Amino acid sequence: MTLRNQLFRAIFFVFLVVFGGLLYLSLQSTKNYLQQQLASHAQDAASSLAYPLADSLAKKDKTLAEVQVLALYDRGYYQRILVLSADGKSVVDKQSPAAIENVPLWFTRCFPLDTQPGEAFISSGWRQFGKVIVVSQPTIAYEHLWNSVKNMSYWMFAMLLLALGLTLLLLHYLLKPLLQIENAALSICEKRFVQITTLPGTRELKRVVLAMNNMSRRAQENLDAEINRAESFRRQAYVDSVTGLDNRLSFDLRLGHLLEESGKFQLATLMILELDGLKELNNRAGYLQGDRLLTDVAHNVIQVLGTRAVISSRTGGTSFAFLCLDLSHQATTDLTKELQQRINEAIARCNEQEHIAFSLGCAVFSPADSRVKLLSRADMAVEKARQASRNGVAIIQEDEADSNSTGSLGWRKLIQNALTEQRWALLIQPVVVLRDRSIEHHEVMSCLIDNQGNAIAAAQFLPMALRHNLMVEVDQALITLIIDYLGSATHRLNRIAVNVTAHSITSAHFSNWLAGKLKEMGSAAERLSFEVSEFGCTRNLEATRQFATMLRQAGAKFGIDHFGLEPDSLKALRYLPPDYIKLDGNLVREANHLSSSRDHLKSIVQLASSLEIPVIAQCVETEAMVALLLEDNIQSGQGYYFGAPERL
Repeated sequence: MTLRNQLFRAIFFVFLVVFGGLLYLSLQSTKNYLQQQLASHAQDAASSLAYPLADSLAKKDKTLAEVQVLALYDRGYYQRILVLSADGKSVVDKQSPAAIENVPLWFTRCFPLDTQPGEAFISSGWRQFGKVIVVSQPTIAYEHLWNSVKNMSYWMFAMLLLALGLTLLLLHYLLKPLLQIENAALSICEKRFVQITTLPGTRELKRVVLAMNNMSRRAQENLDAEINRAESFRRQAYVDSVTGLDNRLSFDLRLGHLLEESGKFQLATLMILELDGLKELNNRAGYLQGDRLLTDVAHNVIQVLGTRAVISSRTGGTSFAFLCLDLSHQATTDLTKELQQRINEAIARCNEQEHIAFSLGCAVFSPADSRVKLLSRADMAVEKARQASRNGVAIIQEDEADSNSTGSLGWRKLIQNALTEQRWALLIQPVVVLRDRSIEHHEVMSCLIDNQGNAIAAAQFLPMALRHNLMVEVDQALITLIIDYLGSATHRLNRIAVNVTAHSITSAHFSNWLAGKLKEMGSAAERLSFEVSEFGCTRNLEATRQFATMLRQAGAKFGIDHFGLEPDSLKALRYLPPDYIKLDGNLVREANHLSSSRDHLKSIVQLASSLEIPVIAQCVETEAMVALLLEDNIQSGQGYYFGAPERL
């Protein structure tokens, strides 16, 4: 229960007691007043009746006495009039039951009026003839008391509502800073160190806000320092100092990661740009002029390609490489024409048109192509452009056998049949704690079973699933298999991690479907972890954040896979802190023998430690790598050294 609700209930109870007490006191006061009035009324009637009765009793005229009594009794204000003789015998006795109208019976029982009788002696001179007793009828008194209580209750209830309304407004105003403090505390738990801008007027709350702001600011400064330190190591290891693009090492690692991970693209275009005559320019005009030309060319290419270039690098002294995903043939042609124009303009600005030339070669490839085949095709495209003309451009398409329509339709039918007939196989690989080699969880991978019962690796069928917009259905099918396995009596795995493609996390239908599945699992959802590649996270930060929030609300975990190579990886770590990260295998391998890569890896581990994010190394293949990872404070690992993927 919130503090506001607790305070509101306490104040409501106090108001209820106060108003109830006031109502009760008012009721008792009115009741006492009416009882006094009834007694006084009865006494006055008895006194006024005693005088005429003295004459009738002196004459022993009972009829006259009865007439005198009826004259008063018939007015209806009296419940009983009793005339007694001197010896105590009843002379006249007129009475009627209490006539109480328009008043609830329960009210008269809860608050009875004590109608005290009025008495007067009947005498003449020194001679006493008897006594008259009068009891007032309480009807009017009850009606007055009931109406008074009703009016008072209405007024009290109205005042109670008004007081409660004012209390709500007051609590909202006074406790509004607490909501900001709560949100700030939750943000800090999520590793987002925000500042509370509005200071409360209450001294105690103001001090709390100032303390939280100070704590958040210091944590923010420490985190920024860690991020800047990690970014500096990344730039030293993977960024070209002249152009600001990725260097050759970064290009090799990211290209290898792109080719190894399935489901990222259908077709890709590698653009290789080579400048001729730069060495002579450096000799004539100095290296500063040459660096200025390289920077201008790189800037113009980035302006043209924009976000379509997922890798932009300077791979050598006069060479650049740019990689774009899923460009159509027409789009590639249009881009190369614009690039040709912009590069010519950059060369013209340095007044070296006659000495500087360039060749732009574009190689289109599919996920099935090997690295060697791709680079060979790119070199051929550059040479073709060089031979075609000065400042020439050449485009080499992928092999026709890889992309003919019959094969594409065949893949589509094969995948759709697998979805309908649930022809999938699951592979598992352990993730272990490095110090004691205990199993932390298992990562589940998939393969498709074709019509002949052969297993087809994800690297082969996922690009075609992407081409035919079947990625969401494939992810749903595999997750359903895993959930069914966890619900079976024969399951032997404690925790399972499964990869989800970037296309699925951006699908509202998929997120809603998965949220429903996890809700059905109940507490068993805590045994599931969902991993999204760093490539997918950095290109869909907001969608990934919403996806991670949905998973955590259901009890599942969220991890970032293949972490450490993308330029925006540190931004992703800061924006959506995961439950764990898995370092990219290429980064782990390079750190084993390259000091700059190891410095970058250690800075990532230090930043993750500041955010309390566990780190898992991938592609662990030797005991020497295990020792190196432990030295760098990495606690968990995954790779063939601990076990190859095996059928579940």
